Amino acid sequence: MPLGKRAKSTAPSAPAGIDALPDGILEHILGFLPSPEAVRTCVVARRWRHLWRHATGLRVSCLAGAGAGEGDDGDGPPSPKRIRDFVDRLLLLRGHAPLETFELRFCTLDEDDIGDDGSCLSRWVQHAVECKVRTLRLENIWVDGFELADRPLVSQHLTRLELEGLDLKNNFCDFSGCPLLEHLVIESCEFWDAERVSSESLKHLTMTSCIFSKDSSTVIRAPSLVSLRLDGHLYRAPVLEVMPSLQEAFVRVIHENLESGCCDDYSGDCDDEDCYSCYGAVDGNYKCMLLEGLSEAQNLALISESKAFIYERDLKWCPTFSRLKTLLLNDRWCVAPDFTALNCILKHSPVLEKLTLHLSSKGPKHRMVMIGRYSPTDGTATISEHLKEIEVKCEAIDEKVHKVLKFLCAFNICFIFK
Repeated sequence: MPLGKRAKSTAPSAPAGIDALPDGILEHILGFLPSPEAVRTCVVARRWRHLWRHATGLRVSCLAGAGAGEGDDGDGPPSPKRIRDFVDRLLLLRGHAPLETFELRFCTLDEDDIGDDGSCLSRWVQHAVECKVRTLRLENIWVDGFELADRPLVSQHLTRLELEGLDLKNNFCDFSGCPLLEHLVIESCEFWDAERVSSESLKHLTMTSCIFSKDSSTVIRAPSLVSLRLDGHLYRAPVLEVMPSLQEAFVRVIHENLESGCCDDYSGDCDDEDCYSCYGAVDGNYKCMLLEGLSEAQNLALISESKAFIYERDLKWCPTFSRLKTLLLNDRWCVAPDFTALNCILKHSPVLEKLTLHLSSKGPKHRMVMIGRYSPTDGTATISEHLKEIEVKCEAIDEKVHKVLKFLCAFNICFIFK
């Protein structure tokens, strides 16, 4: 070898950048990509050829133009059949590698092209369950009540379930076959034929803009629940069974102008005792629809925007809120002259520490905030002696607000402007 020249190194260079990461981390990263994009990484290098098959997440969108390839004629968005074939092929090639997350966005597919929509959807969900999926999300973007198969979901690994735009049947709503399920999010779903939603393990439940039956109330049984959000519903409110571990709950009842029989607000408290909608819909074991199940909450928000005050029936059998520390109510609870509802719930909240009233405002922003301090009188206290702060929020102090303040002042509550 001539002097002054160095031999070329034959040792391979160390990987740099993303290639320096171990396979497990790359598979985790690929799990956050839409599945068609994750599959395309197979052409990056030889090492990447099969990484997508072990991605910890599958995010599939069964929508035209969602990345499943070109149309059958080579131009335009793919047909429903091509989308179905892509998903089937995807699941076949990846096998049963473990999954953390499976997200499926779809619309009602063309039955002339692919046959039974429900069967392929059930097949894909079953594949995810067999892959030990922990988080499962099914979203129907048309929100038209796509009907799922009426059989229980059985998984020993599922911890979180999110459902949107689906028609949920009675057997599917029995989650006893999912012993690790802790988070359930249900949005814009229909419960026409669901008598009960039940889970022994569930800790966090959110139900938003759901449609319940006109004729009978769906019972929610979740004895381990820690947090509940029931935000708007159509037709009859569900019946909440007692939740001993409940810490926080938000319940907002809205009103829709709907055609019906005797009771067009479905409040459960019309004057006609022969009205099945109100008096025959709930089993005799349930006198309260909502408040009894919320009675163990520590933090509670009760918002009523319905034409009729839906909590009125429950207040006839008002439970004691023995652990309630903070309470938020809106102006439907503060009706002059006797303020029956507000008075009742205050007297049944013996350890209440903070009360917040939102008056005459639909939004969260209020121009005026008044802070009240409670000074109990020895031997005459009719509300919680632990009450430290009363917060009243409003747009302006009108006659209605003035009456509320006057009522509260009768309990030795003095207000200052914040």
